[in-house]
Amino acid sequence: MDLRRLQFMKAQIGAGNDLALAGLLGPADLPGGPWRVRDQRTWRTGEIGPRTAWGQRARQAGSVTAWRGFRDKTTRRGIWIQVIPLASAEDARSVLAEAAERVLRNPRGRGRLVSERDVTVEPFPGASAVWAREQHVEDRDGPATVLLLAGTVRHHVVIVCLGGRPAFDWPSASELAALQAARLETAH
Repeated sequence: MDLRRLQFMKAQIGAGNDLALAGLLGPADLPGGPWRVRDQRTWRTGEIGPRTAWGQRARQAGSVTAWRGFRDKTTRRGIWIQVIPLASAEDARSVLAEAAERVLRNPRGRGRLVSERDVTVEPFPGASAVWAREQHVEDRDGPATVLLLAGTVRHHVVIVCLGGRPAFDWPSASELAALQAARLETAH
């Protein structure tokens, strides 16, 4: 087991936070579908990966990161959404700059990464900056595309990941991220 997995397991201890999970979109909020929750987790922000100043501030503030995964009941499509609350908008920008290295791999992902590239996309409504990556994977059912989109929304980082068959497109990723950003506005 690698160090990041151990850090993740440790960060989950005592992080159960219904308030953090309540800030995430639910199955009824997602376009298309029908969707069901496949898994959800919370963990103490700033506990995974190398120690950082922003992580220390998030730990001091008692920040809890929330993650929820969904599965479409009728297709081979999945979505996960993650919201990382930080101590400040500046800290959120720092996390976004590290997004490529810090995104945890989906533990249920069974495919082999064939290629990946960062792409340029416009910020979704509510975001001041974004980072996006397109991955091409191969699994037992053939090729698939995974889209990762992260953005800063005030002092939060919102991350959405969409994958499966039929493939999602970038407008769908932006729409979903904007829905999550709007949820943060109404939750806080």
